Amino acid sequence: MSSKKPKGKQKITIKKIEKDEDRRDRLSKRRNGIYTKLSELSVRCGAEVGFLMFSESGKPYAFGSPSFRAVAERFLHGDASSSSSTLPQTILDQQKMQMEELCKFYNTLVEKAAVEKEKAKKMTALAEALPVENDAWWRVELAEVKDNEEVKKLLEKYEGLFGKLRQELAIRSHRERDVGK
Repeated sequence: MSSKKPKGKQKITIKKIEKDEDRRDRLSKRRNGIYTKLSELSVRCGAEVGFLMFSESGKPYAFGSPSFRAVAERFLHGDASSSSSTLPQTILDQQKMQMEELCKFYNTLVEKAAVEKEKAKKMTALAEALPVENDAWWRVELAEVKDNEEVKKLLEKYEGLFGKLRQELAIRSHRERDVGK
């Protein structure tokens, strides 16, 4: 049994890739690899790294650690204090914006809860205001409907449905009272 020896790492000739699609794919793969290496360099060495690249189509790609803007400002202004002063401020601004968004979200939740609580109170009051079963103001005596059997059947059906509806309202109001406590 013969085993092939691997060729190992081979040197490739560097030249432009002819096919547009292949070139775009290679750019995407290499770009991710470069970002990984830059991130590793930043973490291991404590360096501030900025990387800017434009594709053939003119699309910009940037990478920065801690941020591209901080690295660019430090590069342009030439002093070490500019990046250390702008970075914490941008982080504080972002935290402030996130906190404001969370506060708005919390306030809307509180308002919705208050509206729901008010609805529950109204439903409880409505359920309590409904007449008791034997005090049914809506009930039509079946004796009044003498000859029409179809109407009698419909009234009996509606009477049963109304009873079920009242029971359901009573159950819900008791649940909401228990939840509200």
